[in-house]
Amino acid sequence: MAIKNSTFTGSANKKRMGDFKHSDAPDAKGKFKTMSAGSLASWLIKTRKSNLSKIISSLNQQVVFNRKKNPSYAAKMRKTMDIVRKRLGKDKA
Repeated sequence: MAIKNSTFTGSANKKRMGDFKHSDAPDAKGKFKTMSAGSLASWLIKTRKSNLSKIISSLNQQVVFNRKKNPSYAAKMRKTMDIVRKRLGKDKA
C-alpha cells in the first residue's frame, strides 16, 4: 500500500489537537495525594485564581485517570470538586 503523502509528520494529529501549551498554574508536587479535600480546594482556588473551569479540569483529569486503579482517590477528587463549587457559589450543572 503506497502512501500518497510521503512527508507525513503527524500534521493531521497536530491539526486536530493543536499545539501543546503548559499551564500557568504551579506544579502540585504531590499535593493532590497528601492534602485533605478541604485544604486542596483552598489551594486550588488560590493558585488557579478562582477560575472554576481550570480547577474542575484539573480535578476531573485526576478522577478519570484514577477511577479504576484507585477509587478512593477519585472519590476524594469528586468531593474536592463539590467543595470548590460550594465555596465559589456555583451549583453543579
